Amino acid sequence: MSATDWNAMPHQIPPGRVQTGDVLRGKISGIEDFGVFVDMGGFEGLIDRLEISWNRIEDHSRFLSVGQEVAVLVLNAVTERGPMALSLKALDPDPMREFAREKLGREVSGTVTEIGPIGAFVRVDVDLDADLVGLVLGRRPNGESEPSRKELQVGDDVSVTVLGVNVHKRQISLAVCGEGEGRRG
Repeated sequence: MSATDWNAMPHQIPPGRVQTGDVLRGKISGIEDFGVFVDMGGFEGLIDRLEISWNRIEDHSRFLSVGQEVAVLVLNAVTERGPMALSLKALDPDPMREFAREKLGREVSGTVTEIGPIGAFVRVDVDLDADLVGLVLGRRPNGESEPSRKELQVGDDVSVTVLGVNVHKRQISLAVCGEGEGRRG
């Protein structure tokens, strides 16, 4: 890249000077199932599909397009195999942290998305633009069955109390609010 080209892109860092933690601008040059390639003016990086958004996205090509300009965080500037690792989501606030700060110990509404052998999964409705799912365990800590869990069905709207949040494991522990109360579905 010539000095003239570099002056036309003042927001870029020359490839040899890119460091982990830098924020760069680039244009999406390719979209694959496993992630998105970004051209940053002479060198390329890859946003793994898990680094695109805090939400689960089945088809990221519905939200991103080739030629779209994006700001990315460099997760790993030193790569021996393939392009440098980038993240889109790292530049956005983590909705799990915000949820923990605002909702821990409080009652929230949600919808049962799945019933499994260990409990019921509930997508919590929050004022965040996030897809957060917590677990209502099928057994109490003392080993007794959780009576309200047996009544839950996929699609039920429920009120749950946020018992715990583990940001690193991306887990939310929930309990159905008092027997019979909070069930709206």
